[in-house]
Amino acid sequence: MAILTETLSVWEVGFRWANVDPRRLRFGIPLPVRDNFRLMMHAILHGRLDCDMLSLSKWREEDGEDMRPFFIRYHLDKVEACITGTRFDRKLLKWAGIDRGEFKAWCERQGIPLPEFWFPPGWKLEYEWPVDEFDSESEPDTAEEPALPHRSIYQRRCIACQVIAEKLWKEHPETTIADMMKHELIRNYGGGVHQADEVVMRWLRAVAPTEVSAKRGRPRKDKGNG
Repeated sequence: MAILTETLSVWEVGFRWANVDPRRLRFGIPLPVRDNFRLMMHAILHGRLDCDMLSLSKWREEDGEDMRPFFIRYHLDKVEACITGTRFDRKLLKWAGIDRGEFKAWCERQGIPLPEFWFPPGWKLEYEWPVDEFDSESEPDTAEEPALPHRSIYQRRCIACQVIAEKLWKEHPETTIADMMKHELIRNYGGGVHQADEVVMRWLRAVAPTEVSAKRGRPRKDKGNG
């Protein structure tokens, strides 16, 4: 079955592109998957494939310490190790998210056939609203959200979820990470509903109180990404 999630990690794309289930890794990373990782990370490092979580810009003090992981120079040794095939850092590859539209544009520029797991033949990428669902006489909404430089939608969701979680934990410090993931504010207002559970859990664990992050628990299964 095709996946219609707008953002997938390099880790998941690499496996699915090779027609390998990323949940059934037992005897190491298969060679075709390794090649996919190397190809994508090389393209990301050289600015040919945009990655939501790895900005090519140089980190500045005004960006804040919490933003360092969003800059590729922070992970440069791991990125280069992946490209050379000497080491594949799972945490980095699962952290690096790729937008479906950006992946499509990169494939088309390079002449790479679009993988069917993400681009089923005959399926449209965007939903087309029927014309009669809109009032043609109504005034267009010109209000625009202020732009946040150097931050992608993926990064904004991460920051939003973390800010919301920190506030909720101050009010309810006993809340587990698994329960926090299910909170309506995290899912609907922070945008967690659009991300894989393991990604949201990683975001929340980074800001969870010590007594909460020390507890280990299994995240709920994300049926939309399996």
